[in-house]
Amino acid sequence: MRFGRVFSAFLIGAAGFLAQTVSAASYSLVPSEGTRVSGSDRSVTISAPSPLSMPLDVKVKHTKDGKVSGYELSRPARIGVQSEFANYLDGGPWEQTRMQLVRSLGEKSLEFVILERPILIEAVNSGAIDMAVTDAGNFIQFEMTGQLIGLSSLWPVSASDPSYADGILFVKRAQSKEIRRLGDIRNRRIAADYPTSFGGWLIALREFQKHGLNTDVILDNVRFYGTDPANILRSLQQEKVDLAVLPTCTFESLAKRGVIDENDFAFVDVNETEYSVCRHSGELYPSFIISMLSGTDSLLSRTVMTSLQQMTGASTGVDWGPVASVRTVHDLYYALKVGPYEHLQAFRLSTFIREQSAGVTITLGVVFLVLFYAGSLSVLVRRRTALLNRALEDRKRIEAEAAASRDHIAHLERTGIVGQMSTMIAHELKQPLGAITNFANGLLRRLKRGAIDPKVFSEALEEIVMQGTRASEIVNRVRSYAKQQQPVLELTDMQEIVCNAISTFERSRRSSAKIEADLQPFLWADIDAWEIELAILNLLKNAADSVEGLSDAKILVRVRAEDRYWRVEVIDNGPKITQEEVDRFMMPLVTSKAGGLGLGLSICSNIAERHHGHISGYANPDGGVTIAMDIPRAALPEHTAM
Repeated sequence: MRFGRVFSAFLIGAAGFLAQTVSAASYSLVPSEGTRVSGSDRSVTISAPSPLSMPLDVKVKHTKDGKVSGYELSRPARIGVQSEFANYLDGGPWEQTRMQLVRSLGEKSLEFVILERPILIEAVNSGAIDMAVTDAGNFIQFEMTGQLIGLSSLWPVSASDPSYADGILFVKRAQSKEIRRLGDIRNRRIAADYPTSFGGWLIALREFQKHGLNTDVILDNVRFYGTDPANILRSLQQEKVDLAVLPTCTFESLAKRGVIDENDFAFVDVNETEYSVCRHSGELYPSFIISMLSGTDSLLSRTVMTSLQQMTGASTGVDWGPVASVRTVHDLYYALKVGPYEHLQAFRLSTFIREQSAGVTITLGVVFLVLFYAGSLSVLVRRRTALLNRALEDRKRIEAEAAASRDHIAHLERTGIVGQMSTMIAHELKQPLGAITNFANGLLRRLKRGAIDPKVFSEALEEIVMQGTRASEIVNRVRSYAKQQQPVLELTDMQEIVCNAISTFERSRRSSAKIEADLQPFLWADIDAWEIELAILNLLKNAADSVEGLSDAKILVRVRAEDRYWRVEVIDNGPKITQEEVDRFMMPLVTSKAGGLGLGLSICSNIAERHHGHISGYANPDGGVTIAMDIPRAALPEHTAM
């Protein structure tokens, strides 16, 4: 809706302003076509010039000694001048530009026609002119179609670059207190020159848009007063409007010529930048551009371009420089959806129509949903039933796998404990049983020789009783100090062993904790795979017991290189404990679980030692414990992760 009204106002205002300017006293209207302009005359042609009679050829004239003396044109080169440039800064820049071109090409070689914007557009489209002087907004419409090729951009001495030569200034009455910033102009009256003016209105409209103002309301409250800026400020002084829009540097020019009293006015949202010495509100853009129609003689275009860039702005305050970038002008027209981007309004209009027909859309949608539901209900029921049956089968399978994994773990634990206890008994009982046997054999030999000293007999029996007591103590302690013979070691990738242990533990469903793995391939080591898996399962079980009951329970299994070892770390996020507590339950026969035997970490420690490694524990700063088991790495020349 917003841009539809922008477009409507754009066309209606252009038509109204054309009628207004035709009758304005500031112009001397000459109804003839192709009016030639000379001197300070600024006549406006009210219709498009007649088509050009013949192609324009340019020849270079030389003196007898071969020097260039001038140019000979097959006919006068016709230059269409946008009327806004003819009135820019009271016509001074236009007159200086005209005289500069006359000095370079001669009075008879040039024909200037001042045209209103719609007529200039018609002249370019019909090929009735050779060159054109237009504002940047008008130029981009023909540049996009390849009809105009830029030669030079107007460069006011007040601007640091031709790309920052044009802008707008928001002016209010000096005594006005209601408008302090641009956002305060909602529902207030605004004065500008005319609706298609790039530097006098479209730049301002873009600033309103960027400040989040409703452009529909803005367009309802704007009044256009023509290209005479004095009329705009006069309407502001007479309180017909609340805010005036002027092109950049226009206010300073009027004040310098004494047309207005600078103290009667104040400004809104003035920007202080290094790009322009004139006051301005918002962004700056390129100003007027002189261009040639495609197909115009290149020698003429080079001559015009060279002549203009030799012009100095000492008297009028403007020069001509290289063609400025018009990217910012494209951005402005694109945002407003006018000029070469008018076609984008069709999408906005269709969107608006669709929004107004929401009731119909909803009704059709409801009917479609009802029909779709009725037609697909039976299919959905069959699909859901099949999914439910599949879920039940999967559940039974997972439960069976979990039970099998629990049995496997229990078997591994029992086998490991029994094996270690057997080895420990065989190792620890060897000494006391040997001592008992020796004393018993000694007593038998004494008895065979005859009488035995009662004192010696008593001492031998006491020693046998003491060694028997020691053997009994060893049996009571061996459950936590079980130790097997050296295992059979084979070169194995520990990544597979760790993954198998994690998979077995997860299938056992002993814990709901989330298990994460940080592994890498080629973790080669000489190990007994069965014992390493048993150790990791014990560490996982201890970690699961530590995080039991936590809503965010998590266990991380990580393997990394540490010196000449692979360090297998099992990290949990259980309750926060001290390092002293960790050191205590790392001791044999010590457990933190009620009714526990303390065998888990003892088994892991024994397995690590049997592999020439060791086990250690650390309290995590944020809670939980890290149990690390170091296993020597296999010495391989390659394929070994680091």
